[in-house]
Amino acid sequence: MSRAQKLAVIIGTVGAIIVVSAILGGPAILRSLFYSKPGRLPPVVGEATEQLLTRLQGVLETNAPIIARSLNPGLPDARIAQLETEGKFRLSPDLRVLYRWHNGMITNSGSELLPGQRFIPLEEALAERNLMLQQSGAAFELFAGYRKGWLHVLDDGAGDGYFYDPDRKDVDGAFFYHFAEDGHYVWFPSIRNFLSGVIGCYESYAVKIAPDGKTLEEDLDHTEKIWSRLAKISGP
Repeated sequence: MSRAQKLAVIIGTVGAIIVVSAILGGPAILRSLFYSKPGRLPPVVGEATEQLLTRLQGVLETNAPIIARSLNPGLPDARIAQLETEGKFRLSPDLRVLYRWHNGMITNSGSELLPGQRFIPLEEALAERNLMLQQSGAAFELFAGYRKGWLHVLDDGAGDGYFYDPDRKDVDGAFFYHFAEDGHYVWFPSIRNFLSGVIGCYESYAVKIAPDGKTLEEDLDHTEKIWSRLAKISGP
């Protein structure tokens, strides 16, 4: 057996031990492996959520009007409270302000708030969360059980994107980006940091309307610098 083959066997054995230990240890072990707390996060943006959303509305109408037109009207407080009651969770105050601003994007509009990321209406996010909570089985618990309870805020179309965890506080990374395939996380100390980043992306044209006039294109090097100032990035 070659050195490379021996290394592969060792890695496979260690991986198998981790998986078995996680299964035997239950949901708490799985969550600690795949969904640990981020530790110290950057400072929270000082600007109020309402001010940030006013700025975001303005920059979208100026630099990406097709995106601005694809946003649904906002939800009244009573409707938000009703959905919270139905889902047995509470949104953070900042997220309530977000859904009062706009309730996601028009279904089948093809528009995205960020490249590859559709802002989901709260009703749709609640239905998805309820479906996840109903799932069971060893395979599901191993590969996706740690995601139970998350509320999908922006969706990449394949189940990943930006999430809110009602069971966490902002200081513990309640709002974050996650890409399950490689365990990548971007942790925000507040959704205000995320909104500030979105504004920065559009103001600097790191995100802009593509030549087709419908989709978005992105300068990845530029956007990564923006996010690294406002959030903690972990994983590949």
